[in-house]
Amino acid sequence: MITKIKSFLAATVFISFNAFCAPNSIIAIVNDDIVTYSAVAEALSKTDKKSEKIKHIDNQISRLLQLQKIKELEIKPKLKALNNALSNVASQNSLTLAQLQSLKQYDAIVAQITEQLALSSLKRFVLDNANLVLTQKEIDEAVLSQSPMQRQLQAQVKIAQIAISSIDTADNPTESQDSLIQKLLYRLTDQIKQGQSFSDLAKLHSQDPSYKNGGESGWLIVEKLPDVFKKQIEQLKPAELSTPFKVGGGWWLIKVLDRREIDLSLEQTKAKLISKKKDQYYNNWVQKLKDKAYIEIFDHKL
Repeated sequence: MITKIKSFLAATVFISFNAFCAPNSIIAIVNDDIVTYSAVAEALSKTDKKSEKIKHIDNQISRLLQLQKIKELEIKPKLKALNNALSNVASQNSLTLAQLQSLKQYDAIVAQITEQLALSSLKRFVLDNANLVLTQKEIDEAVLSQSPMQRQLQAQVKIAQIAISSIDTADNPTESQDSLIQKLLYRLTDQIKQGQSFSDLAKLHSQDPSYKNGGESGWLIVEKLPDVFKKQIEQLKPAELSTPFKVGGGWWLIKVLDRREIDLSLEQTKAKLISKKKDQYYNNWVQKLKDKAYIEIFDHKL
């Protein structure tokens, strides 16, 4: 069936030779799809160089192959993502969503955004299976390419915490929340010093989401922490418990698990390197689609 379709398309192209540059003139066949002159007319009109026109046709072929793969994999953007994108378009053009929906171009806008979201989803799908990492050599070369003046050091800390913001006062109606929480944290401090697991007590008592991990935080940026927090962290030795202290509406008992300094400029460089690696991987993947596809370009029409 595919062969018949391709033969038919080729015959159609032959018949349309005399319709050079007509809007429906076929200038490429991509598997069972076609590229018409109208689909690339705007891009082609911007250059007189045939090599650049071929490049525009090639981009259109890449797009078609990706869309074919999207259809094959049944990739569809989530409704929430589509609605968010439409809301952004409306906002960027100083319109309400209702006003955007009233435009005669609305269906075309929805189709364009849907396609863009689907293409992004396809790229994520491909890259999720790529397992791309930077080699130490690549990182070292990035470090050597930087001057000392480019370094931007950022202090970070990882802590274990027991955070409590409310407590049942039914048994002690005359005492304040703060007093009861502070007393509880001092009792927990004594239990920890006597060998009780900080992690177990955090899971039992902490009201911070980190309780699931035994109170362990991710890497925190020291500079962004409240001043009271920073003062406690600066004073603590590794594994040493803080005294209970209050920040905002809650009380904390913490210990420092680890400290580090990261070079933000290096992290940015590494992010650019991995982004470049991802783009290269995806471009190679698209090229493999081309290698396996039936593609015919009628460049005499350009």
